[in-house]
Amino acid sequence: MTVRKSVLITLVATIVSALASCGDQAIVETSNNGLVDITSEEQFNNGISEGVSMVFYHASWCSKCAAQRPAVEEVSEDGQFAEVFFAEVEFKDFDQLVKDRDIPGFPTIVIYKEGNEEKRFVGQGHSRAEVTQALNDLL
Repeated sequence: MTVRKSVLITLVATIVSALASCGDQAIVETSNNGLVDITSEEQFNNGISEGVSMVFYHASWCSKCAAQRPAVEEVSEDGQFAEVFFAEVEFKDFDQLVKDRDIPGFPTIVIYKEGNEEKRFVGQGHSRAEVTQALNDLL
């Protein structure tokens, strides 16, 4: 094998490896915010069972989720919603829960009251004001 061919093979292998590793890389840190990280289906069910709750369904590698996250976090940290249970569900950790809740894609924000879905926002671009209004309508 010539040196040129060897370098080309090494270069292609490096590029393929780099691209393969990018798919599931978290693009945001999801643990330091006002949202409870769901760690079990039981925790999820208990969290939404009483009162008003808001769940942010996302994938940490999703750029659209990252774009929607600031509005979600701002609402979750707003003192007027101290009684609301705010949580986030990472798709890769709870794919069956996501399927069972009929989440079509990411990001999706669902607002529940007494465990029943009341409002859903699908995709990015939902403002803090929109989400705030939906919560206020249920409180």
